[in-house]
Amino acid sequence: MTLPPSFPQSFYRALTNGAKKAGMTRAAFAMKAVRFYAASLEKRKSTTAKALGVLDAEKFAAMSRKVSKEWWSTLTPQEKTERAKKAAEGRWGKSDTKKK
Repeated sequence: MTLPPSFPQSFYRALTNGAKKAGMTRAAFAMKAVRFYAASLEKRKSTTAKALGVLDAEKFAAMSRKVSKEWWSTLTPQEKTERAKKAAEGRWGKSDTKKK
């Protein structure tokens, strides 16, 4: 059984063209598009976006990522391991070193 078309032909044409350009099926392309649109709506509704505006919130997020990446690059592998162990301890209530 097929469902009657609920969108105009131009929608299906755009869907087919977009899927061909992306090299995927129409269904996969449509699902990715829906997920992308839903994520975009969530970004607009975020607290940061409400406080700063969508464009400034994106700039803030990019700046935060950059600062975080630069800070983590200053740590030695041993320091990173220690922090990961402490985080695991806090999250799970035990450390890897406390084996019975």
